[in-house]
Order: sequence, then structure tokens, then C-alpha cells
Amino acid sequence: MDARIVNPFIAALSSILPQLGFKNVVRGKVLMKNQFIDCLGVAVNVGLSNQVSGNVVFNMTENSAKGLSSVIMMGTPVPQLDDIAQSAICEMVNMITSNAANALSKEGIAIKCEPPRLSQSTAPVKVCNNNFIGIEMAVDELPFEIVIGMN
Repeated sequence: MDARIVNPFIAALSSILPQLGFKNVVRGKVLMKNQFIDCLGVAVNVGLSNQVSGNVVFNMTENSAKGLSSVIMMGTPVPQLDDIAQSAICEMVNMITSNAANALSKEGIAIKCEPPRLSQSTAPVKVCNNNFIGIEMAVDELPFEIVIGMN
């Protein structure tokens, strides 16, 4: 996996999340994984195409998804991950992915981002046909991971 592809996503997380009201963004372990991830309960998948092809998946527990969406919605309590809370999570993912796409474009790598697809499950999710990078994150102590895989 090319660091030129991964680094803009890490930078986008560090740039966008504080703008949404998060105070503490911490990057954890970076791991190589193979084709599938075990969904932690909520996965948001964004397909990438054009000069690079693959997927970016934001993988989190339902509690993390509720906590993230609550902050995005200015502290509104989120007892259930309803349509509005899901929309907030997808918008956060859109902002991060679009920011990374802009950074990649400045490096001469054009990508097109598909709309995010949120699923709630604990079933394995196929990320790509090859190995991929998984980055553990904690945002205001809410754990999630971002995985980046190119075909």
C-alpha cells in the first residue's frame, strides 16, 4: 500500500474531526490486514475509482457511532442509531473522504468517491482483493478504525 494514498486520509481525520467539535483525535496501531474485516457493528463503506480503485471503510461499534453522531449533532442525545444519526455519520465520512480526495488530486492522483453506504452488522466486510491498511483511532475516547484497501 502506497503511503501517498494512506497519508491524506490520516491528515483528513486530523483536520476534519476537530472542525466537527471533537477535541481529542488519537491514532493508534497501523496494521496490515487481508481482504476482510470483522465489522464491529457499524461500517461505512466508500468506494473509490478513477486512477486508483478500492474502498475506504470506517468501522466502529454502535456505541461509538452513537457518540460520534451526538457530537456532530451538537450534543443531541442519540439513544438509537436512527436515520438522522446515520446521516450524521455518513456526512462525517463524506467530509473526511472528500478532503483526502482533494489532497490526492493535488498530488496528481485523481479519485472519484462513491456515496457512503452504512451497514449495521457483525458479519465480515470485504474491503478489497488484496492486503489493506487498518488504522485504529480514538476520537474523544470513542474507538473506531479506518481501513484503506486498493484493488
